[in-house]
Amino acid sequence: MGRFMCLRELSMGSSLLSGRLDQLLSTLQRPLESLELAFCALLPEDLRFLAQSSHAAHLKKLDLSGNDLSGNQLTPFQGLLQAVATTLLHLELTECQLADAQLLATLPTLTRCASLRYLGLYGNPLSMAGLKELLRDSVVQAELRTVVHPFPVDCYEGLPWPPPASVLLEASINEEKFARVEAELHQLLLASGRAHVLWTTDIYGRLAADYFSL
Repeated sequence: MGRFMCLRELSMGSSLLSGRLDQLLSTLQRPLESLELAFCALLPEDLRFLAQSSHAAHLKKLDLSGNDLSGNQLTPFQGLLQAVATTLLHLELTECQLADAQLLATLPTLTRCASLRYLGLYGNPLSMAGLKELLRDSVVQAELRTVVHPFPVDCYEGLPWPPPASVLLEASINEEKFARVEAELHQLLLASGRAHVLWTTDIYGRLAADYFSL
């Protein structure tokens, strides 16, 4: 890895990196600007290493999808967010087991990412109340253009708790309830002067920018 003198983007999705992220990244000759670590079973020490590394202050895109950030990873994750806040444009947190409590605890740090343009939260067990708090608090993020959010847990019938990601992705939702959710989110965006921000459940939309379009 150390031979790639101009490497700026690295994707290690679905690699088992538990406790070994330092071994991977410490050999690089220059800081990364895009890092994808989806479904890598990251541990708290991996998140702490990344937050303290030279990469943190240069990252424009960070993908931590599929890593459970709800337990003892939450505090190191918040520390990582603080470390990347100045440069981060694109944050992907699909299926990270973030419920309302974890999201609300993270919002003060998340909203410091002043340059953030894209936030992906699909597949997390968030309620309508949690989404409304996110919408209100994110008003300070003037550059934010796209939020990919999950179907709120309020829109499912008979959902087990905590719901596994597979259930959130496969279970049927109450379309009538979700239509009311969409209408309420739209009204909140209008009332806050943020109608230009796209809030969507479409994880395959064209606005999910890759590194080269940032």
